[in-house]
Amino acid sequence: GECALVMRGHEGGVFAVDVTRDGTAVFSGGEDSIIRKWDADNGAELLMMEGHESWVMCLSISLDGKTVCSGSGDETVRLWDASTGESSRVMSGHSGCVNGVALNTNASLVYSGSYDNYIREWDAMSGVCLRTLLGHTHWVSSLC
Repeated sequence: GECALVMRGHEGGVFAVDVTRDGTAVFSGGEDSIIRKWDADNGAELLMMEGHESWVMCLSISLDGKTVCSGSGDETVRLWDASTGESSRVMSGHSGCVNGVALNTNASLVYSGSYDNYIREWDAMSGVCLRTLLGHTHWVSSLC
């Protein structure tokens, strides 16, 4: 079919989209370095999350819909409060664009993959890198 809804607001390309498990909200991020939260029913923009200094390349929403995780060309991973849009944690350590992020089932662990060829595991509460997974000979382009 037909396109049911168009959400407009980003300047430039959109590189990441994720939807809450209950289907009520859509999050998008892209070239303008902003994450936007949209009402999935009517397409209204609900929030803007600003803080990244480069393109937002990837997004992951926690199972309960309360936390948004993002990765960026600024080489950081951020956690955001999905209801307020406030950044609650910034994780630095990659030396390349972060292309993939994932949260474990209770959002206590964050995983990130980067152009630096590494996957990192982070403690979501402290922002400390718990381990770095080595062995890739080329960049990590996504985490599923």
